[in-house]
Amino acid sequence: MNRILLPVILVTTFLLLSAPCLSFSEIKDEIKVTPPLNWEASPTNNSTTMIWFQNSTKSVLAIIKAPDNLVFPLFLVGPFMTEYLKHKGILESADQLTFGHSNNGYRYLLNLSSPSKLLNSSSGIIPENDFLRKIPQGYDVPFKGMLILTQKQNELYAIIFLNPKEEFDSILNEIQPTLDSIQLTSYTAMPN
Repeated sequence: MNRILLPVILVTTFLLLSAPCLSFSEIKDEIKVTPPLNWEASPTNNSTTMIWFQNSTKSVLAIIKAPDNLVFPLFLVGPFMTEYLKHKGILESADQLTFGHSNNGYRYLLNLSSPSKLLNSSSGIIPENDFLRKIPQGYDVPFKGMLILTQKQNELYAIIFLNPKEEFDSILNEIQPTLDSIQLTSYTAMPN
């Protein structure tokens, strides 16, 4: 009887002692990335939203964690977004890719008459963030965009690259080291 009782008491004691600590811990998400060279970082960058601008080319690169209430799995979101963007008439191509530190997801290449077309076509799926407002008004040249949707530890992330169409490929090659450096992580944090 003592052989059974002693392990039960030890396990119960451990659970009671660790329960308060575990209940106050929280899951933190973090984006780790090497910023693109000679790009201006947004002053609002934090561990879950990072945005860079290159004013000379009117380019924007953003890595944004989706809101916590958006908890759909990537295997559902990816095909849905493909059909949605196709229906809106802005989808050039869609494929799946692997990038950065063990990240995989869906990549969409988009043809946009202007950056505002991205907001108008997304109907709220892509939040109006300061990165789209940073592109000067009146700069109404055809833009090309790349949207990558990825998921790590059940958290969705969007990687958005916008650039005037004529320089899209060369600037995309320039930021490839940044895309290759992307590491999306979640960890448990204990309060101070």
